[in-house]
Amino acid sequence: MTITIFLLLFLLGLITGFYSGLLGTGGNIILIPALNILLAYYPIEGNEQVKFVIAHSLFITMFLGLSVSYKQYKIKNFHFREVLLIGIPGMLIAFIVSEIIKTSKWYDKFYFDIVFFMMLLLLAIRLLLVKSKEDQSVVLSNNKRNSISFLGLGALTGGVTSLSGVGGGVVIIPFLTDILKISIKKASSISIGVIMLLASSVSFSYLNVGGSYQITKILPLQMGYISVSLVLPILGGIFLASSFGVKIAQKTSAQKLRIIFGVVVTLLCIKTALNIFL
Repeated sequence: MTITIFLLLFLLGLITGFYSGLLGTGGNIILIPALNILLAYYPIEGNEQVKFVIAHSLFITMFLGLSVSYKQYKIKNFHFREVLLIGIPGMLIAFIVSEIIKTSKWYDKFYFDIVFFMMLLLLAIRLLLVKSKEDQSVVLSNNKRNSISFLGLGALTGGVTSLSGVGGGVVIIPFLTDILKISIKKASSISIGVIMLLASSVSFSYLNVGGSYQITKILPLQMGYISVSLVLPILGGIFLASSFGVKIAQKTSAQKLRIIFGVVVTLLCIKTALNIFL
């Protein structure tokens, strides 16, 4: 790996870390387009490139989720029961779908771009057109019903995560806030905890390559579908810049952050659409 690529990866980490700290997201919508561009310079087939992109995106997200979840735990805003009820079935579905994608040829870049575009479009609509409900209080009047809802939500999110490479917050947070009437503060904490578990499950699948299924070593220090050399400078930039993003976020109104997030998602949505249809 050249010094130029190393610096570009570190810069990507800085941008992703600042963005994640500023907006409280996993950063996948930044990572995925960037990884698509980066991996295009390596001799990777179209359907294989999708697997590399998903693997790297969620492997990085796993560490981001772990870091944020630990901070939530320190301030006593980590909800083990809800995270496990959603996360365990989600991990199972995410692993199964990842194994299917990993060992098949049908899920190529065209289908991946469509799924990613749909996730971006839904997120853009929610951010720009649906009023935020940050003043909601926690309502858990029927624990049995909510437990069943959590299990179903986990299964759905696991499938979405493994197909799109997006952490799943776009599914979890609207469901928890709009349907179960859980406060946005609690919903965000649950979401990042679940995303950490789902990303771990998908990462394990893409790291665990062996037996009859073989993969050509294309990237430097490659383990399964994940290159340690590509991941480390990105993680270094993320951990360096995320705290600065958090500080800026504390001085910025929620409405401005929402608009920034919406504009970024809309631009990426347009770019993805152009890639698909042109």
